Parts: sequence; structure tokens; C-alpha cells
Amino acid sequence: SCFADLSCFLLPHPGLRVATDPKFDGKLADIEDLFTKFIGELIPSFLAPDKLVIKEIGGQKVTCRDLVQYFKSYVEIYKGGSLPEPKTMLEATAEANNLSAVSSGRDAYSALMENVCGGDSPYLSTNDLNDEHQRIKARALDVFSNTPKMGGEEYSEIYQQKLEQELEDLYVKYKAQNESKNIFKAAKTPAVLFTVLLVMYLTSGVFQLIGLTLPAFACNLAMLAAFASLIVWAYSRYTGEGRQFGIYIDGIAELLWKNMLKPASEKVVQNGAQKAALVSMGNVLKETVAKASGDRKTR
Repeated sequence: SCFADLSCFLLPHPGLRVATDPKFDGKLADIEDLFTKFIGELIPSFLAPDKLVIKEIGGQKVTCRDLVQYFKSYVEIYKGGSLPEPKTMLEATAEANNLSAVSSGRDAYSALMENVCGGDSPYLSTNDLNDEHQRIKARALDVFSNTPKMGGEEYSEIYQQKLEQELEDLYVKYKAQNESKNIFKAAKTPAVLFTVLLVMYLTSGVFQLIGLTLPAFACNLAMLAAFASLIVWAYSRYTGEGRQFGIYIDGIAELLWKNMLKPASEKVVQNGAQKAALVSMGNVLKETVAKASGDRKTR
């Protein structure tokens, strides 16, 4: 019942020398001619291209990758000096096809995520990327669940958890790859440094006008540091050399953005919105008063 088709091929005896000589080393000259003749007929009968049959285990076609996984599992159980128990071989087979199902799910996830946010795909917002991750992750888990496996649901649960962890690890990599395409994030460091440079330049000019030379000198030093950092960052980014300096400057720019520039810009926007709201309310009141005055004159 383990095989779809059964057939046999009778071979003549290879010769006494093959069977009894302890020095036989496989030379064709030591093998009976009749045996080699029939071997020449046997081999093409199951190795000819039109005779090859795709092997299946549990109704699932075995791929080259699956076969390697089976070899790895069987090598582990045959390492001992004695033949393994049938139960051990069954467990090894169950492990192999569960690992194969994990690989199928992982490959499905990678293929779909490459279409969504691969190297040639544009930047995707964080929320949209997370939604795609959840959708594709569910598809990958379906691939794992629908792949025939041995060992039962309880046994496969361990490998499903393994697959889920691998998918989350892959998502972290795709997330980082997607963030690298964010043009605003890529331009944050030079924008912050240029803003610092401009602010220090203007502040230095103000201090010089009112005669405060020491604060003006400090602003000039800060301006020089920002300019030098911008040059080093650009060199590191576009040549790939001195990456540690580029990363360090990115960190400083991030701190400046979070602790100084972002709060200041939010405050400016908030004040602008409040002023716009007050102006709008004033215009509405003026229109209301003017309309009321016009109605009274009409009466």
C-alpha cells in the first residue's frame, strides 16, 4: 500500500567472483557478461527521462529542497551504531515534512512581500506595510496548514510557531528595507544640520549687531560644527566610507530633531493655527455685526 505501482526485474547471477572473492573491487571484468548485459537493460527502464516518476510522501510531491531535508533528518537517526526503531524513522519523516511545510510558508511570505515592498517597490507607509504583513502572514500560515504533514496537529503546532517567529523576523528586515526608501527620513539629517546652520548664522548676526561678541563667537562655532558635520555625513553616505561617523551624526540629528526642532515647529504651527482661528472668528463677528446693522437700517 506504500507504492502506487509494483514491478520487478530478474537479474542473472553476477558471478562467483563477485559473490565469494574478498578482493573484488567492482571491476567490470570480474562480473559475468550476462549480468552486465541485463544491467544495461534494467537501468534505462527506470532512469530514462520518460520513465522518471516524481516521488511523493504522504500524497505530497517531494521537491529537491524537501529531499535534502529528509536526508538531514535521516542522517541524524542513523548516526548511532544500531538500526533505528521504526517509530524513530516515522518521527524523522514527520519532522522533515513539517520543516518542508515551514519552508513553503516562508517562501510564500517572501515572494508576496517582495511584490509589496521589495527593492523595486516604492515606499509604503508604516500602517499600510503592517496591514500587508498581517494579510500575507495569514496566507503563509494557510500554505503551512494546507500542506500535508505527518505527526498530527499537536506535533505540527510546534512548527507553526516556528514559522510565525521566522515571519516576524523577516518582517523586521522588510520594515527596515522599506524605511530606507523614505525620502523624508533620508533627508532628515541634512535638513536638521542645515536648519541649525541657518539659525546659528542668523543668531550670530543678531548678537554682533547688539555688541555681544562672545555669544556670537559661540554661534559661529556651532555653525562651523554643523557645516563640518554636513560635509562628513554627505561623504559617508555617498562613498560608503566612515559609516560609523555617518551613523553617529544621524543619531545627533535625531536628538536635535526630537528635543528642539520638532517641539519648536509644532509650537509655531499651533500658534499659527490659533491666530488663524482668531482671525477667522473676528471676520465672522464683523460680518455678523455688519449684517445686523444693515437689517436695523432696513427696518
